[in-house]
Amino acid sequence: MRVVESLGVDATTDTITTIAYPHHEIHSGSHYYIQGYLEMGTTTTPYRMKMVTPNSEKWSHFIFQITGSGITGTTFDEDASGGMASGDSKIPFNNDRNSTQASGVVFTTGVEAASTYATRLEDDKWGAAGFKQFFGGGNSREDELILKQNTTYLRTFTSYSDSNVIQFKASWYEHTNK
Repeated sequence: MRVVESLGVDATTDTITTIAYPHHEIHSGSHYYIQGYLEMGTTTTPYRMKMVTPNSEKWSHFIFQITGSGITGTTFDEDASGGMASGDSKIPFNNDRNSTQASGVVFTTGVEAASTYATRLEDDKWGAAGFKQFFGGGNSREDELILKQNTTYLRTFTSYSDSNVIQFKASWYEHTNK
C-alpha cells in the first residue's frame, strides 16, 4: 500500500495545491523542447524538420506553437518516408536543466521533402494579402498528440510573405503507460 505523507496546502486559502501532469513531468526530468525561428521570404524554399520517435514503450506526448509575422503555412505529416536527405541534428533540451536525462526523439532540421507520407495531421495557413500580411498570426496545439513509436514525422514551414519571421516551439514529455 502506498501512503501519501502530506498534501500541499496553500497557507492563505487552505486549498490543496496541485500541478498539471505535464508540469509534473518537468519535475521528473522527462519533459523536453526545441524552439527557434526562421527568417523566410516568398522565394525561400520551404523549411522542413524531421522528427523520429524511438522504438520503445516510452511515448512522446507532443504539443507545439508556431507564429509568423506574415502569411505562413505549415504541415505536419506522419509516417513520412523517402527523401528527407541532408540537414543538421538538433538536440532537444530538457526542461529540468539539472536533469541528465536525454530525449529519445531525434530531430534533423533543414531536410529535403519526403517522397510520401501516410497521414497529414495538420495543414494550416494564416495571414492575409495586402497590408494585413504584416500582421501575421499563429497556430498551436494544446491538446497533446501521443505520437506513434518508431515513426518519422515531418514538419514543413512555408512563407507566403517577404521578410517573414516564423517562430516555433515543440514540447513533449516521454511517458510509459501503466
